[in-house]
Amino acid sequence: MPCDRNRTMQRSVATLEPVRFAEFLLMREKITDEQWLAALAEHWSATANRRRRIGSTIAEHGFLSVEDVEAEARAYHDDIDVVEIVDASPRTERVTMPITPRA
Repeated sequence: MPCDRNRTMQRSVATLEPVRFAEFLLMREKITDEQWLAALAEHWSATANRRRRIGSTIAEHGFLSVEDVEAEARAYHDDIDVVEIVDASPRTERVTMPITPRA
């Protein structure tokens, strides 16, 4: 079987994916899929100058209290970890060293 050199030479590239606040609430099981979709639909159907923050929409609909939205917003901004997303191909691990400036 011939070897596809370009395919074997390709390496998977890890990317950082942003997690938006409503997705954060969904992942933490603070809102349901239906609530998430309803809030997104209202958010994106509004004209740009009338669009509110998604947390305001979630609180206005009663999906979470204003206090819960504010507490989750603090967790979102203060405690969120950066997650590296990679594809399903096997990974190799290697030690990386800081680059020292040359004199």
